[in-house]
Amino acid sequence: MAFREVPWKRNYRKVPGSVQEALAAIQSEMVLIAATKKITVRDIASGLYEHVGLRSDNGAIVSDGPVLPPHDAGKWSERNALGWDRKRTDLPMITKTYTFESPNFGDAARYGTHMHVQEREVYQHQIFEPQGMRIEAEVLEARGGEHVIVKFGLLPLLSKGQPEFDLMLLWSLNVLQENTGATGVFASEATREEFIGTIQLDWEVFPPGTIDEVVERLARRPARPSNAPDFDRHVRDRVTLFQRLNPTAYLRGQGGFGSYFGAQFADDLVVFENLKYGNAIYVLYENWDTISQRSRLDLLRDQDASFDRVIHTDDWQERLKALLRYQLKKRRPRGGRDLFRRGRGG
Repeated sequence: MAFREVPWKRNYRKVPGSVQEALAAIQSEMVLIAATKKITVRDIASGLYEHVGLRSDNGAIVSDGPVLPPHDAGKWSERNALGWDRKRTDLPMITKTYTFESPNFGDAARYGTHMHVQEREVYQHQIFEPQGMRIEAEVLEARGGEHVIVKFGLLPLLSKGQPEFDLMLLWSLNVLQENTGATGVFASEATREEFIGTIQLDWEVFPPGTIDEVVERLARRPARPSNAPDFDRHVRDRVTLFQRLNPTAYLRGQGGFGSYFGAQFADDLVVFENLKYGNAIYVLYENWDTISQRSRLDLLRDQDASFDRVIHTDDWQERLKALLRYQLKKRRPRGGRDLFRRGRGG
């Protein structure tokens, strides 16, 4: 991807020394990624900071926000908006399950195709969902001259005790740097409980029923700003797919920056996706009690030994059904009945 041109250093390969010193002096657990910057009114009027909600309106400096920074601001902003697939060649290889379409009897034109399932030894990947970090601009000083002083802050906060804090610190610093040309860290007065409230998922479990019944149960929940656009339509599409696979329950998770929907097929077989940012659906192989206790940030941060990801390509629904059929067959007692219908429509 070609990133937009910026008149400042785009990002850092490691945490700057000045930030490390400031972080060492912070006694609180919660930290805010933020920086103040002296900016010319001319740059604001030209639209240089409009992508982070800072603009000129009839001569007045206006701040709209917080704003999700554009993915073309730099590689860390791209990962923030679209997610990050991090290949881990430093870890042992694992066995993964892949699905692909194969011709019947060697002639797809005459006999059609079927989904084939294969296991391979591959490197582990670490999947980070879109983080949804947002930038909020606050005008601290505007005296009518050629310059204004602006504070740029990044949400959500960081906790020193959260998993992979060092990586998340570098990621957050670079999102702010790429979009504003300034970065830093400050102590936050927020409590850990307030921080957890921004990342914790509130899971609701619904019993199976007809398509209309399930959609109605999910759609009548109180609306929240984090709901995906066309949430009801997405839910109906997914329920229609899942109904053919005989789920034991439906799931909906709400959090500060995401709306999740999925289905459970066994204690250790759960399928879900983030409807707001998702370009893939995830098949998790862990106990549901463990999964449900994870925060939005931790949900898919582990290496992918414990889940598979089905990218939303043209045939993703067929590949998902083939993968679930394979996984349920492994869990079914010997001689048990296959609940799936065979063929392209099953």
